[in-house]
Amino acid sequence: MDYRTEAHTLNANIAYSILPRWNISTNVAFTIGHGNITDLDFASMYPTGDAKLDLDVSAVNPDMPHLYDVAYLNGMDKYSDLDYKEVDFSIGTSYQMDNGIGLNLNYYLYYFDDEDPYVYRDQGSTTQMLMGYVSYSF
Repeated sequence: MDYRTEAHTLNANIAYSILPRWNISTNVAFTIGHGNITDLDFASMYPTGDAKLDLDVSAVNPDMPHLYDVAYLNGMDKYSDLDYKEVDFSIGTSYQMDNGIGLNLNYYLYYFDDEDPYVYRDQGSTTQMLMGYVSYSF
């Protein structure tokens, strides 16, 4: 069995001072990920290779009368494909007043695209968030 996972991320950010106390910044990250299992090959536990689920083999093995043939795992590799794209974006501004109080406003966008959904169906999503807050420096 061979399992391979890889993810590549490109990240860029910019910060700019509009005025001495007023800043703006932005950040973007783009990720592409892949992963999968290959060469998954289990031989059947039974000479004929035709075992069924919950096969009664008490005559062969009285301690474990119902066995599951591991050869059924061979189809699992088709469920192992991981293929996604992700974008994380933010932009924000901050203003620092003379008395140590700062005003901040940020926007965030998170986008996840599940290119090859399988077990839990499509996990793709988009989330947006707007956050404002007041800070105090002393």
